[in-house]
Amino acid sequence: MKAEKIVLSFVAVLVGLIAAGGAFYLYQATKIVSGENNDPLEAINPSPAENNNDYLFIIDSPKDEEVFDKRSINIKGKTLPGTTIIASSDDIDEIVTPAENGNFTLTMSIPEGTSVLNFAAIFPDGNEKIIKKTVTFTTEDF
Repeated sequence: MKAEKIVLSFVAVLVGLIAAGGAFYLYQATKIVSGENNDPLEAINPSPAENNNDYLFIIDSPKDEEVFDKRSINIKGKTLPGTTIIASSDDIDEIVTPAENGNFTLTMSIPEGTSVLNFAAIFPDGNEKIIKKTVTFTTEDF
């Protein structure tokens, strides 16, 4: 008798789920969305101003995946004059503006182990370009 109640309960739950699923399917299939735009999407080519390759932003030092034996590293690069550069590590953010010729230099401290340095250049017209470099600080000899 007890086993029959358990089996009957499972059958009732299963029938209820099937009925609810069928009702939901019918509701979604007959649903009419007003104001929906059914036009196919068109591919939009970015304008030259949106193409980040038109903007000069180079990080000469550090190189990607470079290993350092000192916590303090020098960052050197070149960009357009008037650009704002934001250098970010796991624990610090530095802001620098380049000289009139576009060259910039700053010193950052990196934590022990591997870190990802993010460099963002915000150009005078508001466009942005980002460069990521992975650096490692270790005192081990190789």
